[in-house]
Amino acid sequence: MGSLNKKDHEIVDPILGGNIRSISRLLTQIEHRAPEARPLLKALYTHTGNANVIGVTGPGGVGKSTLINRLITGFRKEKHSVAVLAIDPSSPFSGGAILGDRLRMHEHFLDQDVYIRSLATQGMWGGISPALFESIHVLDAAGYDVILIETIGVGQDEVQIARLTPTVLLVLSPGIGDEIQAMKAGLFEIGDIVVVNKGDLDQSDSFFLKLRVLEPERLLMKVDSDGGSGIPELLNILKKEMKTVKVNRRKKIDLIAEELRLLLCESIANKIGNIPFSEQEIEAVLLREKNPYELIETRLKPFS
Repeated sequence: MGSLNKKDHEIVDPILGGNIRSISRLLTQIEHRAPEARPLLKALYTHTGNANVIGVTGPGGVGKSTLINRLITGFRKEKHSVAVLAIDPSSPFSGGAILGDRLRMHEHFLDQDVYIRSLATQGMWGGISPALFESIHVLDAAGYDVILIETIGVGQDEVQIARLTPTVLLVLSPGIGDEIQAMKAGLFEIGDIVVVNKGDLDQSDSFFLKLRVLEPERLLMKVDSDGGSGIPELLNILKKEMKTVKVNRRKKIDLIAEELRLLLCESIANKIGNIPFSEQEIEAVLLREKNPYELIETRLKPFS
């Protein structure tokens, strides 16, 4: 960290020590894509790679937040520190997260070893914020043992999360609508572990059996996050999965490749996205003297 000035050290060093205020300040800079965050992220990167990152996804209304609340409790009983990033849709006006983290998992707010934050998607295609990887790195460097990433089930974010976290927990429940259609859309295939939540409902057994018939090789579990049944078994499976992921070099390479791709796309977009087309170019398209594809290809030539 020799390239950092004294002021930067005053931010980075507390983060490495787990200081909540410093962590939150940097996460806000990341979310706003502030350029001053970049040298701090560079300095923190050598301290990353230790956290267990788990994506929790699925359609809205299946009880993901309640399930995460149970998982936090289970990990904390084993003395693991836990961070949660809840990916929320961006406000069309402010760009901030619509769903506030204060409304989630309130019983853990006073626990110094639990950190919960909403992360706005910032309008990113696929519902995943470009700040997600960087936010994970900050929490990893801060020493959190487990980082849970929750999507709220809009657009393609359920599918995208499989490319951004080493372990994906897909949560379903009876009564989610046309569950067969959801499986055809590719949702079912993304989960390393598929959990049927709300196991106390009458339809849960038939729903679970239907999934078992459709995907006999899939790791399926049934839990009731409200009552707590099945949670200890799920935690045991997650712990085994986390050990497996730690030594899965292929998955690590794929995750880094995806992060590099996102960073590159963002950098290129920043370089050329704000360069306006000339009035002559727009006029040529209007008069059909040129087509828009040629203009785009010309703009992208330096990067090809």
